[in-house]
Amino acid sequence: MLARVIGTIVIILVLFAIISDPQQSAATTREGASTLADAGSSITVFLSSLVNNLAVVTTGSSSSTTTTYPAGSVETGDGSTPLDE
Repeated sequence: MLARVIGTIVIILVLFAIISDPQQSAATTREGASTLADAGSSITVFLSSLVNNLAVVTTGSSSSTTTTYPAGSVETGDGSTPLDE
C-alpha cells in the first residue's frame, strides 16, 4: 500500500514538472539519458577489456602455436609442473 502511494506521488510530481516547465524537463531528461549512455559505454569498455585480457592470458602469446601439458594434464600456469622441485 505504501509503495503504491509513493509511486502515485512520484508520478504526480513528474507530471507537474513536465507541465510547469516542459523545456527544462526535456533538457533534464536528455542529460539523464546521456549520463546513462555514458555509464553503459564505460561498462561495455570495461567488460570488453576484461574479456580480451582474459583471452590473451589463457591463450598465451599469439606467436606460440603449440601448447604442451605435463603428464597428467596438469598445467600450473608458470611453466612448471607439480612434480618439479
